[in-house]
Amino acid sequence: MSLAGARPPRRRAVTLVLGGLAIAVSLGAVLSSAAGRPGAAAAGKRPNIVVVVTDDQTLASLNEATMPNTAGLIGAAGTEFTDAVVTTPLCCPSRATLLTGQYAHNHGTLANTPGYAALRDKANTLPVWLRRAGYVTAHVGKYLNRYKASVEEPTDVAPGWDEWHTVLDPARKYVRYYGYRLAVNGEVDRVGERPRDYVTRVINRRALRMVRRYVPERKPLYLQVDHRAPHTEEGTNSGGPCGGVIPPDPRDALAFQDEPLPRPPSFDEEDVSDKPSFIRDLPRLSESAAAEIEQRYRCALAALRSVDRGVGKIVAALGDAKELDDTVLVFTSDNGFYFGEHRIPEQKTRPYEEALRVPLLIRVPERLRGGAPAVPEVSEPVANVDLAPTILELAGATPCRRRKDCRVMDGRSLTGLIRGEDAWPEERAIVLEFDAGERARRTKVCRYAGVRAAGRVYLRHSAAADPVTGECQPIDEGEHYDLATDPFQLDNLYPADPLSPEGAVEEELQARLEVLRDCAGIAGRDAPPPSGHSYCD
Repeated sequence: MSLAGARPPRRRAVTLVLGGLAIAVSLGAVLSSAAGRPGAAAAGKRPNIVVVVTDDQTLASLNEATMPNTAGLIGAAGTEFTDAVVTTPLCCPSRATLLTGQYAHNHGTLANTPGYAALRDKANTLPVWLRRAGYVTAHVGKYLNRYKASVEEPTDVAPGWDEWHTVLDPARKYVRYYGYRLAVNGEVDRVGERPRDYVTRVINRRALRMVRRYVPERKPLYLQVDHRAPHTEEGTNSGGPCGGVIPPDPRDALAFQDEPLPRPPSFDEEDVSDKPSFIRDLPRLSESAAAEIEQRYRCALAALRSVDRGVGKIVAALGDAKELDDTVLVFTSDNGFYFGEHRIPEQKTRPYEEALRVPLLIRVPERLRGGAPAVPEVSEPVANVDLAPTILELAGATPCRRRKDCRVMDGRSLTGLIRGEDAWPEERAIVLEFDAGERARRTKVCRYAGVRAAGRVYLRHSAAADPVTGECQPIDEGEHYDLATDPFQLDNLYPADPLSPEGAVEEELQARLEVLRDCAGIAGRDAPPPSGHSYCD
């Protein structure tokens, strides 16, 4: 079965409503409520919650051919969000957004460096809130980048976690699937080079151990499984056809080795004269470069097989414990990845759809849906900023370390969409942002802010890396795409003629960006927004 051209359908188009922003902000400013309210679980048994996150997985790579357990046991039995994006397409900022329910401009982590050190209010995050609500909290796998460099001892456990089984950051420029260290509840285990030491196998075994130990118990379990796969191996070579690229589990070494690389119209884009300077400077892909990209693509698919086996084992263990109908299951990725689109041979920080869009599946027990059947597919625009609010509502918890010490979340709960309630703002704008700081040699892009709204993407780039020194230099360049007519983002509309219909749309998008680039909280739920902020959409 070929994966080329796979693209989830959209169920309904959304129209941009000009002028709607000012009305939404003025009404929202007078509404107030608590920072968060207990959700569906508050009156009954709190559900177990298992969240599985992959690293650098593309949207199209989640399907029945590559991940049959995940697609069948979570997707087919739950809800698939076909227009889910990450707000900052990079590992650490994206995972920090999951832990806080905030945009990066509020939680502070806008890049992998300094990573965890930049996270604000570290003791006021999702595991802290869930433990306060009565959960046993367990982390297994990769944590926020540069965590080890940000704490006094590498064995230190991050706030809120009862169980801490975390792959320690390797030396800079090294990403290992073998021969790494694992922090386990205050101790360090050195992991070797045998097949059983393959990092996804280790993560799967320990995650399964958490399920078998804590389900069922008096306290519900929150388990967050943060995989390394299918991230590129760096600074080492594990051998085999994928060594030095993305090593799969040895049992999957030859999987997908005949799978053709998808080549959408954006692949090795012919005309990039309308793109920002950091794309215009990219050369066309040579035959050898395309062959390397194809091998990377095949290895990434093969690496996901082991992740999928782990999902199947977790679901089976929940079934054996007769707890599957009392467990919320979430599957997503921290960002997408490039395989030659727009001439980009790899990486993910440039804000095109290939990096922004991610798989998102959520399976919610029937009792938490009020007996209503789960909506199988949701096409409304959602983002990783919505995951923490969703988890908290399902857990009957609030985003507070103490009763009057609450983090204001910027996302919305997805539970209404899962139940089929039509209460999602059609004109919602999702903020896109990234700031590499002073240097960005590898990513070239340094700093941008934008909005993704009503089928449009609008971005303003304010810095790009010098191609020689990697130092970030000021620029003023823009991008504007109509995804309905140009889904592969080949035609940059920026700058549009101010007197044209596109110019009017662009002016509205710029106005929304100015209001939302520092937004915080949601009107009607959070009141008032923090000083100096407008509400988020």
